[in-house]
Amino acid sequence: MMTRIAIYWGMLVLLLVAELAAARAGIGIAVSVLAILMVLVIVLGFMQILHAPKLAIIFALGGLFWLTILLALGSLDSFTRTTVLVHDVNITG
Repeated sequence: MMTRIAIYWGMLVLLLVAELAAARAGIGIAVSVLAILMVLVIVLGFMQILHAPKLAIIFALGGLFWLTILLALGSLDSFTRTTVLVHDVNITG
């Protein structure tokens, strides 16, 4: 049990190091691929979702669905935000 956890933890650390190196090198697609691999290690390794009951799989997929919606809405904020210039007004009493 602890050996399995240590192996998955080691895989996550190696993927993190690779992701940080890819980010420093400016390879955006590699960062995304490595992040997806990290998610797969967590879902398949730690959560063991393939051996879980059907209801657990449904809840995991539902959580992934809502996470996708929330991340999409959060990323739209920067695209729809407008910049309003505020002029310096000197108010004297």
